Amino acid sequence: MKNGDDPRAQSRPSAQRKIKSNGKQNKTFSLLLHRSAPLRRPLKCYSRVCPFPLGFASACVLPLRPLSTLHFVMNTDERYELLRSVGEECIQESELRNLIEKKPSIRCYDGFEPSGRMHIAQGIFKAVNVNKCTAAGCEFVFWVADWFALMNDKVGGELEKIRVVGRYLIEVWKAAGMDMEKVVFLWSSEEISRHAETYWRMVLDIGRQNTIARIKKCCTIMGKTEGTLTAAQLLYPLMQCSDIFFLKADICQLGLDQRKVNMLAREYCDLIGRKLKPVILSHHMLAGLKQGQAKMSKSDPDSAIFMEDTEEDVARKIRHAYCPRVKQSVLAITDDGAPVATEDRNPVLDYFQCVVYARPGAVVTINGLTYATYDDLEQAFVSEKVSEDALKSCLIDEVNALLAPVRQHFASNSEASELLAMVKSYRKNGAGLPLAETALPAAPDKPHACMWMPALLKVPLSVAEGMIKAAKDFIAVHPASTVTLMLPDWSAVASDEITGVEKDISAALLVNSELLKAYGLPDSVKIMRENEIILGNRDDFWVSVIGVARKNMLSDIEKLYGGDMRNAGQVIAILMRVATALMLSVSHIISTSLDGQINTFAREYTKGRIECLQAQEGSVPALHRPDAAPAVLGADDVLYLDDNDMDIRRKIKKAYSAPNEGANPVISVAKHLLAQQGTLGIERAEACGGSVSYDTPEALVADCCSGALHPADLKAAVSQLLLNRSAAARALLNGELKKSVVILRNAEKKLSKKK
Repeated sequence: MKNGDDPRAQSRPSAQRKIKSNGKQNKTFSLLLHRSAPLRRPLKCYSRVCPFPLGFASACVLPLRPLSTLHFVMNTDERYELLRSVGEECIQESELRNLIEKKPSIRCYDGFEPSGRMHIAQGIFKAVNVNKCTAAGCEFVFWVADWFALMNDKVGGELEKIRVVGRYLIEVWKAAGMDMEKVVFLWSSEEISRHAETYWRMVLDIGRQNTIARIKKCCTIMGKTEGTLTAAQLLYPLMQCSDIFFLKADICQLGLDQRKVNMLAREYCDLIGRKLKPVILSHHMLAGLKQGQAKMSKSDPDSAIFMEDTEEDVARKIRHAYCPRVKQSVLAITDDGAPVATEDRNPVLDYFQCVVYARPGAVVTINGLTYATYDDLEQAFVSEKVSEDALKSCLIDEVNALLAPVRQHFASNSEASELLAMVKSYRKNGAGLPLAETALPAAPDKPHACMWMPALLKVPLSVAEGMIKAAKDFIAVHPASTVTLMLPDWSAVASDEITGVEKDISAALLVNSELLKAYGLPDSVKIMRENEIILGNRDDFWVSVIGVARKNMLSDIEKLYGGDMRNAGQVIAILMRVATALMLSVSHIISTSLDGQINTFAREYTKGRIECLQAQEGSVPALHRPDAAPAVLGADDVLYLDDNDMDIRRKIKKAYSAPNEGANPVISVAKHLLAQQGTLGIERAEACGGSVSYDTPEALVADCCSGALHPADLKAAVSQLLLNRSAAARALLNGELKKSVVILRNAEKKLSKKK
């Protein structure tokens, strides 16, 4: 036999037709199915990695063309086989078949970061897979992930340049033969801004329902390891998971390396009780051209063929490609879907299997013999019936023929040519653009302080009194200043505060902010909801969140919470707090004990431009014995904003207060009330010493120490003063806030059931 003669190789002159173009003969690689021609059932000839039915009877060989007419004559089994051939892995096959049988309109989705060059897997291989999906009757949605590229610091972190790259990539696909009839390109920045409320609420809920550890597992989708993660790289998988539901995708048709985040979407369905889960149809990851490269890398130009490569580039790269004469085995799929590098993996054969033979009707001719299937070609090469030089020469011709229409498009189309020139300018001398510096907003003309309302069912009176005093003190020091009380109705959902349900959180924030006003919060303090800031600045707010996230390490944020983070949503919450402060041009942030260290994040991010002020609490301490604090405070150990008259009387009556003491909880509350009112009156019978009034805390403490003032008399006075002070608040609770109070009581019941 001659070199290349294999008994299984078939000479198929009818499949070797040539077409003349400009006087030259051009080799062709795939089928155009005539719309008017009947289609016979395809022969069952499949490759395991990239199976596709070969040998359509009523077809002529022409360049890569759409197959969108196929589904009109295909039965359910044929549509299933065609769709299934796209994926190296399918989760779950039964669900895919069920989709085909029961859903008239199926939507596939893939997302791509406009990050620079497009390699052949993203170009030709993707075009082939998209054409299969549309031929099977699916709509294919491309999510142009410009905001995701921004989070990943691509193209220097400049959004406008990222968008230019996105337009360039779309031009490549058009030229590469992708069937655009049923393909939709949606830009993430535009669609998210247009539907900000729906999208971001979903992101927050996914963050709320997942631990940081779970989301960190997804970060391999960006090629990142845990110790190197920025906050943006935690936000990324939360958004990518949301994309699936936001786009109403039935099938996630991404690479195997995106497996973990796609699985996160299926797990989220379990968490929210959604029965219909997205099917994961993960395509094969093409190997890098060098030895030991499990997949191609855009950072290594010689690891892959790129769609803009010249004929000389293609020849050089393939000639130098690693090409062991070893039978290729099916790769094991790791937990995160990433391919494993092995010495046996042959990238040249990988290109043949997944690029050349993936196209319908593709055949390969070497030394006069035609190989109808990939398996035939592999066997011939492994058994040394095809030389390495001949194999590579054939692949060079095949790849250059596939890239020829792309080169022609960018040479002849002025708009496409201009886009390519711009993209090339972004990586002069082979290097990417340096990261663009994000300028901070200018400092405000006058002092502006902001404090956040705690998202709690019941706010301790000590915290409330500290907030009121801090606002009054700030206004006194800065007469022309502004103070804003922010109600975190979005970020509290992300942090899973109270029940994590927005209705409960909004009711708690409304009730407690109104009670704060009733207790004496100055009228000049402006009360705002995060919702107003976010929906009033749909683009700027979230770009600001992403900007803050890009510049801060996740580990630093975890430290601000003391390492005690319940969920991934808390990371988003702290980013939102900084973005809010920037949007409001805040000069100061007032913190309570409930804020911990999280407000220092804004100070560090702005390099000290935002100052942090600590509200002074402790004037209304816990009511237990100071030297015998319980492990967990009881319901009667703390005074709250919403206490009714019975609560107040009971708590003060039970409060620790021994005779002949100068310091205890009741004395502390009495001193606080004295400071507010200027005097503290004690009413008692003449036999008990008669009524007395105190103008200074020192006089009050002296009588308590000497025994001249009995704890029971002091408690009676303190109870009455607290009742007087809370009268307006209690009136609100029984009046205009009554409906919200009912919501809070129901929320309390929900929480008690969880314990």
